[in-house]
Amino acid sequence: MKELYVLRTGVFGVNTIIVPLEGGKCFVVDPAASSLSGDENKILDYLRSKKLECVGILLTHSHFDHVTGIAPLKKAFPAAEIAIHEAEYAEMQNPPGPMGSAVIRFFGALELLDEVAKQPPAERSLKDGDFYFGWKVIHTPGHTPGSICLYNQAQGLLISGDTLFDYGGYGRTDMYGGDEAEIMRSLERLRREIPKGCKVYPGHDSFGFSF
Repeated sequence: MKELYVLRTGVFGVNTIIVPLEGGKCFVVDPAASSLSGDENKILDYLRSKKLECVGILLTHSHFDHVTGIAPLKKAFPAAEIAIHEAEYAEMQNPPGPMGSAVIRFFGALELLDEVAKQPPAERSLKDGDFYFGWKVIHTPGHTPGSICLYNQAQGLLISGDTLFDYGGYGRTDMYGGDEAEIMRSLERLRREIPKGCKVYPGHDSFGFSF
């Protein structure tokens, strides 16, 4: 089993997750490094230090704090496809979309409108049950309509984005696109489908705890 590596990046300290693959390749989940947070080179510096080639950029959802580091990663690795769930694919065609703009304004962080607008569009639309480099896509709406988790059964690992926001917590639902009833259904689905003891890598704060 190859160990996941987590970098805290971006304006809200997102857990950007580096998922190693065979042959010195990897995919990157939620690249958030940004000039606004002074860490715009953090992800690339790590990949170069480990001699890893990024072959995919996966977004667990399209909120501004999870996407501000896409552009430099895509520039360095132009073949790496940017993927997001189909429910938020349109949001990432000309970011920020309506939901993204509303959430940025909710936080009063208008400087992020320009930062998110610099990001390239998504190129791959995912749906529930797809496999992404061997990881199963689980659609878990509630925090946003297109929130997803990635599950690796063989390794007993779950990358949860902000569905499981941190240890013991779940993503807020009071912003544009949020739905409390939906996230309750999503959490119940995870309880049914993800075995106890699975290690969770959420969108923020501590990681590697058991589900």
